[in-house]
Amino acid sequence: MALDEVPPKKRKAILVISPHELARLEYTPGGSNLLLSEQVYLLVASDVTTDDIEKKLDSSGIREPGTLLIQNPYDTSDYVIFNQASSTFALTKYLHFTTLCGLLGAREVTVEQIEVQTSAGKQIFKGSIDSPYAEGSIDAVNKTFEEIRNKIKLQSKFGGGEPNLEEAEAHLRQYHLLNDMSMKSLIDQRRGKNPIQSRELTLSLSEESKRNLQVVADIKIPVYANLQAQVENITREMYEFTLMIRVEF
Repeated sequence: MALDEVPPKKRKAILVISPHELARLEYTPGGSNLLLSEQVYLLVASDVTTDDIEKKLDSSGIREPGTLLIQNPYDTSDYVIFNQASSTFALTKYLHFTTLCGLLGAREVTVEQIEVQTSAGKQIFKGSIDSPYAEGSIDAVNKTFEEIRNKIKLQSKFGGGEPNLEEAEAHLRQYHLLNDMSMKSLIDQRRGKNPIQSRELTLSLSEESKRNLQVVADIKIPVYANLQAQVENITREMYEFTLMIRVEF
């Protein structure tokens, strides 16, 4: 079956695997669980590329045996190597939010604060995004946080204008974000004769992606020991990112 014919919920993660390792799974302890997984798709690397998703993986250079890929929650045909997924998807959602603000006629979007928590509930940073010691501290080796902090624009400016509510809703629908109440409520408050002119809100950058990342946390990869060790290390403490944002219309 071509990869793009597999329902998205059955390929939330993709393990690219060699034919030899696929055969080993049948008699390796724990291998049957991976073979029967309802959410992890095993993609044999030697198979001929026949569909758009696999061609995209090929062109990105990530269709190699032993590579674990996570589905982009905002585009189910897009995948990222698992150790880059947390920061990539957080930044993707932030860009979708700023795009939404532009469609709603915003003049300025300002990120005022970022908060990071571990899956264990430990807050490791809270404060001004450009000051890592405002109300806490963060380990300098936390590359995921540093990548987000360096790539998020502190301020985005637009020309302003009338809100395009239809296009704004279409944007959320296209990228599976209609369930985000912070974003959906912003559209609702720009309706009518007295639309909102300024709004401070809290935006979770991890709400959608953590469900896909949890799929990886729950699997065992017996035929790739090094990969299994990496998965366990990265998923031991998943990070959740939350922004405090001010939007001016």
